[in-house]
Amino acid sequence: MDKIRKKTRQRFKNRNLLTNTIVMVTSFLIVFFLFNQSVFNGIYDYKIGDIAKSDIYLTKDVIDQKATQSLKDKTAQEIEPIMTIDFSKQVETKKQLNEFFGRLLELKENYANDTELFKRVYAGIESKNPYGFDDKMLQSISTMSVDRITLIKNYSMDITQENMSNGIEIGELLDITNGINAFVQNLSDIGENDKLILMKFVTGSIKANKFVDQEKTDKKIQNEMDKIDDVVYPSGTLLVSKGSKLTERELNILKDGNMMIESSKDHLLNLLGLLGLLIMIWVINHLYLIYFERHVIEKSKEYIILMALFVMIFASSKIFASYSIYLIPIPVFAMLVGILLTPNLVKFYGTTLIILISIWLGLPSYVTLMYLLSLLIVGLFLRNVKLRSQIMMMGIYASLIMVVFMLMNALIFKTYNENLLFKLMIIFTNGIMSSVITLGTLPFFETLFHILTPFKLLELSNPNRELLKRLLVEAPGTYHHSILVGNLAETAAHDISANSMLARVGSFYHDIGKLERPYYFKENQVGPENPHDKLPHQVSANIIRNHTVFGVELAEKNKLPEEILQIIREHHGTSLIKYFYHQELTKNAAVDITKFLYHGPKPVSKEAVVVMLADSVEAAVRTLENPTKEAIGDLVDKIIAQKISEDQLSNSNITLKEIEQIKRSFIKVLGGIFHERIVYPEIDMSMISKETFNENRDDPSEVHEDEHSK
Repeated sequence: MDKIRKKTRQRFKNRNLLTNTIVMVTSFLIVFFLFNQSVFNGIYDYKIGDIAKSDIYLTKDVIDQKATQSLKDKTAQEIEPIMTIDFSKQVETKKQLNEFFGRLLELKENYANDTELFKRVYAGIESKNPYGFDDKMLQSISTMSVDRITLIKNYSMDITQENMSNGIEIGELLDITNGINAFVQNLSDIGENDKLILMKFVTGSIKANKFVDQEKTDKKIQNEMDKIDDVVYPSGTLLVSKGSKLTERELNILKDGNMMIESSKDHLLNLLGLLGLLIMIWVINHLYLIYFERHVIEKSKEYIILMALFVMIFASSKIFASYSIYLIPIPVFAMLVGILLTPNLVKFYGTTLIILISIWLGLPSYVTLMYLLSLLIVGLFLRNVKLRSQIMMMGIYASLIMVVFMLMNALIFKTYNENLLFKLMIIFTNGIMSSVITLGTLPFFETLFHILTPFKLLELSNPNRELLKRLLVEAPGTYHHSILVGNLAETAAHDISANSMLARVGSFYHDIGKLERPYYFKENQVGPENPHDKLPHQVSANIIRNHTVFGVELAEKNKLPEEILQIIREHHGTSLIKYFYHQELTKNAAVDITKFLYHGPKPVSKEAVVVMLADSVEAAVRTLENPTKEAIGDLVDKIIAQKISEDQLSNSNITLKEIEQIKRSFIKVLGGIFHERIVYPEIDMSMISKETFNENRDDPSEVHEDEHSK
């Protein structure tokens, strides 16, 4: 029998390995090809003037770089340059005129009577300020009075300072000089020769001091160019019809979209980089399952669900993002994985999903962080989800955390504007929408993959279920025993972080096989008569041990989940039916012990182990005459030690630490059930008149305290 079971397990293991491999490779290829749609679409080899052999559609949004740059260049040309006035040149001109006229007056004073010497000395100072006076002008200057020189100086100062204070561009110098000349010719207080000398001073002093501020101009041009929207041809655009000649513009667009052979080399490198990234992520994800969530890969349907949800959310993210990047249904993945599989998977697989979506869609870093926070908040509440209404609350919590994060981000980086409120409304919608999608798709996954969710367990625990009603009516002792086992199992499973609801509901159904012959089980017998007294011990043992077989058949007939069937099948493992075995030994020393063993198999899951131990402990404790805390503790230790010594727990991955915790949980619960009660004295009620009794019970709703203390 053991060899057959081992071969069966190996066959299932090999089948699961093949299924998981197919699922892993398929999901990998889907994500890879979604990243690179050009793998399915053509990369063309055309030249200008070639005839298109087929309609050419764009496989993605393509920016027409040339047309976009043309718009930007046109905008740049239309922008007036920003000018700046260099006032230092004005100061410099004033300083030069002051210094020159100071020397000229000094020269005039020293050499007033010697014209030739004046000319030679003037030549020395004139080299520093070349105004270009001819001999006639020098002759005139040497004979000028100080007042005439001062007048020319003042006019030179006023004219140059006034014009330069407004700024003079290089191209304006000629026009300004002509204007100054016209102004000077109209002066009435100086002679014609002095006007010529004045113009020499002015034209030799005045300079261009208004220039283009290139830095500010470039910044202005860049700002205006940044406002220009790219010329974009959306994905699916018919660029060239079949039979049409390709123009330079169309070829440029194909190049911009990496749809030309000459631009595919870089794309090949991108593909190799992406291939490496995806392989790394897939390997890391699988290693996580192997080391921390092995049950997922041991059960192919769980791995199929995980990867199906991963790919579905990844693929749909582009559709949702086409409306808004704030609508990607990341919370849907978190809720469905946490409810259908285990909350432990949400953070790890959810994080890798968000990373891939962010790379694929080019999401801003703050949006990526927002989705990571929504993932964490959903993960926090998943462990306590037992009602479908709680799914809607999880969506609201996810919405709130995303809204608060976006609001804080806007305040920190000063990105708040008139669109912020609209963004926050979309983000809040995401969580609500995710809850609705989860509620709508959850029954589909539950039915298609036969997944046992907390909601299904809650339905199965309803006492109005047909099997539980039958158990209550036909086998009331078994029913109450199952309820007590459920209380023990639920507490213990919770304390070791197993599925407490599964342990509880599994306990409710673990003995339904006793419905086949309820009165052959002690807890359902009334009175001293026992049907086993009339049967051979081996037949009695067969009836007892077959209740697990009948239980599985009854569970299958009523379409109970596989996890419940597993508990029904395994809750006795391969234990010995000791009572009838010992009875048979008294008559026959050569007893075939295998006829007195339960069919098995031994429990595999932690929940099945907990139910096995709770079942044995509850039945044994009821035999105690004085169930003190110490007696209960000793009995629990003894029973669990027996199960370990009989090797009943060897197929499970339960640890010694968890077994110790199970002991403590059982003792705590049983101590509450079998607590010490007050013994009330007998009272002769005939000694108390009815009137006296009624006087103390004027209020019909009053209940004596002692009625509750029992």
